[in-house]
Amino acid sequence: MNVTRREWLGTVPAAMAGAWALAGQGSSARAQGASFVPAKLGVQLYTVRDQLKNLDATLGAIKATGFDEVETLRPILGDLPPLLKKHGLAAPSGHFDAALVLDLGEGARKALGDYTFEKAVEQAKAVDMEYFVLPYLGREDRQSLDDYKRHADKMNEAGRRCRAAGLQFCYHHHSFEFVKYGDQRGWDVLVSRLDKDLVGFETDVFWLAAGGLDPAATIRELGSRVKLVHLKDRAAGPPELDESKVAKTAFKEVGSGTLDFPAILRACKEVGVAHYFVEQDQVPADPLVSLKQSVTYLRSLKS
Repeated sequence: MNVTRREWLGTVPAAMAGAWALAGQGSSARAQGASFVPAKLGVQLYTVRDQLKNLDATLGAIKATGFDEVETLRPILGDLPPLLKKHGLAAPSGHFDAALVLDLGEGARKALGDYTFEKAVEQAKAVDMEYFVLPYLGREDRQSLDDYKRHADKMNEAGRRCRAAGLQFCYHHHSFEFVKYGDQRGWDVLVSRLDKDLVGFETDVFWLAAGGLDPAATIRELGSRVKLVHLKDRAAGPPELDESKVAKTAFKEVGSGTLDFPAILRACKEVGVAHYFVEQDQVPADPLVSLKQSVTYLRSLKS
């Protein structure tokens, strides 16, 4: 059973006995060639969620694997400042609980305890974060177009609050946004109702493809609204709008699936994407081995 970001955010990793070391360095990357390949690549830390119990070693392994940035998760944010400096990593973006900015009911608010939007902003600023990302809507929170309208209005409000704090608010999608309610999708509501000046998109090329969309074309359609991108590959298969039904084996290392990454990266460059994060929700074994394979492929691309 897949563990969602929402489920993971609800648990703070406990200390793990012993050090966790990098395994499987893989072959060294060839010299970077194509201008559409970003100079800096990052990792969404959800990929290594099971290794975050030893955060110091894990960040060191990520740096050694060839990455310069991480996109962090809220439960570990308070521990990051000295470790980022130690390992020469930046954390320009972070994923935060939806209940910090959306009205999801009393239960969701209580689950946060005394953690508030103001505390999240304080921690974000402590690591020089630029982007505050809402990563997921629970199934019970997306039952109708009215739900999406309500959430979009709250996201616009969050965008204003983030701007006042010196942050850019973004929404990270999956494929469930492409479910139709009558003749309209939740995605259509978000694209039309979110304020372009206040709310950006973190596009995920895997989930765009899973939703039946062309990732490069969709990025171009959204244009400058795309601030961040998740890079992950997808095995061959039909669209799937229910993320709980996506097989673990559908998630592939970048360059080993069906997506056209040269086209995707060209589109990202054209619209001015600020940060690129490799992510793999499910891996066959060691996530650092999978990340190494992805970064080696990306650095090997030629124009």
